[in-house]
Amino acid sequence: MRQSDRVMRLVSLLVFIAMAAYLAVYVVNRFVDPVQTALVVTATMSDATPITGLVVRDEVLIEADDEYINVIVDDGEKISAGQTVAIVYGSAEALEQAVRLESLEEEIETVSEALSADDGVYSTNREQAIHTALLSLSSAVRSGNYARVDTHQNALRSLLFRTEAAAATESYLDELQAAYDSLKSGAQSGMRAVVVAQSGTYSPVVDGLEGVSPDYAAGLKPDELRELIAAERRAAEGVIGKLVTSFSWCYAAIVDADEVTLAEGDEVTLAFGRYTTGNIPATVASVGRRVNGERIIVFRMNRELSDTLAVRSVSASLINRRYEGLRVPVRSLYRYYAGYLTDDAASRLSVGDTVTLTLGGVDFDAFVSELGSSQRYGALPDGVTAGSDGDVRPTRRLVVFCWPWSADEPAPDFSAGGGTVTLSHGRDTAPVLNYYAYDSEVDRLCVFSVAAMQAERKKVGLVYAGEEYCLLSSEGVDALREGSEVIVQAAGLYSGKVIQ
Repeated sequence: MRQSDRVMRLVSLLVFIAMAAYLAVYVVNRFVDPVQTALVVTATMSDATPITGLVVRDEVLIEADDEYINVIVDDGEKISAGQTVAIVYGSAEALEQAVRLESLEEEIETVSEALSADDGVYSTNREQAIHTALLSLSSAVRSGNYARVDTHQNALRSLLFRTEAAAATESYLDELQAAYDSLKSGAQSGMRAVVVAQSGTYSPVVDGLEGVSPDYAAGLKPDELRELIAAERRAAEGVIGKLVTSFSWCYAAIVDADEVTLAEGDEVTLAFGRYTTGNIPATVASVGRRVNGERIIVFRMNRELSDTLAVRSVSASLINRRYEGLRVPVRSLYRYYAGYLTDDAASRLSVGDTVTLTLGGVDFDAFVSELGSSQRYGALPDGVTAGSDGDVRPTRRLVVFCWPWSADEPAPDFSAGGGTVTLSHGRDTAPVLNYYAYDSEVDRLCVFSVAAMQAERKKVGLVYAGEEYCLLSSEGVDALREGSEVIVQAAGLYSGKVIQ
């Protein structure tokens, strides 16, 4: 029994030592040879030109130079010609009564809907009413319409602080109706309606540039538009808002005349960042004359009018082209060069070795990615017959070299043929000659993906390159696929390297 215990202890100790050794080797490898990978995803990237400009619209000011005014339309609301947008009252008391009447009217409507609906339906209606009240209150605060703030605040308070049972009763509805009738009967007279003569979209935001129409902006010089963008602006006195009378809006931008070459009627895409949801299709409405290498281009858009009513001077991006492909970090992209070395020269190389590859007189810091097997080539000398053991033809080996791709480094002339490889092992450096390269004018690119815990070279094509990421194309049975892992960083990388 004691002998069996000793054996079990010994086996456990050996297992523990083996696990500890494996863990130590794993930790050391992670620090000595850190490996960083990234997931391959299908993505879309844009090549864009940054521009600066001014949002311009056909706008009309709504004037009402009175002290007690209640605006009864919301920001972004569509207004028809002849519609009342505000009520002017003769005193602060009259304005307060009007606000209270609106609050009671909304609460009466909410309770009436609750009484006419089933319990489950009312619960849903109540949630929707709270959501709507929150949005209305937020809109009133953002637009500075403080008369409407009280109305929406009272409605929200009623919805939040009363239980369904308390809110949805006939007696409570009667109380609300009685209070409404009493307040309405005592309402003061002398009210006056503010009516608009044109249809359009209402906005309470005014900044003093309402007179800058698209046609006016098109006739400006770049410096004149730049002054409008930088100038301090203030709203006119006695104005309660503006009416955008067109259903489209424009963006007058200052562009480099050589970099941006557009003509009137061209279809383009603009991006305004956080001000709009996604990119917006636009039409070139006008192209100004060239002044000191710049010109003004006015773009017309038919989307996102309500969301941009408060936007004036803003930077945008002119989307030149959209690209789709497999997105990987730029650091995972390599150039490769495959050719033949004499068997004697290739025997002095190992996969992962760092070398200096010279092509067309240009040196590249490369590493050996793959080494093929020896093979004989060329024709036998005249009169020589080689048997199975007497082949006198020279031997050679296919070697693949890789080095990091760089946007600042032009592609080498792969079609030149020939070249030299200099071994760099930290000792004597010797040139390796008789390099036979196949002809090709294509920029040869690759990445290394992880397959069965090994690095595997994948041939790719470059679709688009950004600062940190690039888009690739890959074809064939052994192509790079979405969902694969590419190696971004690894010491001594080569095809077949074990990746843990």
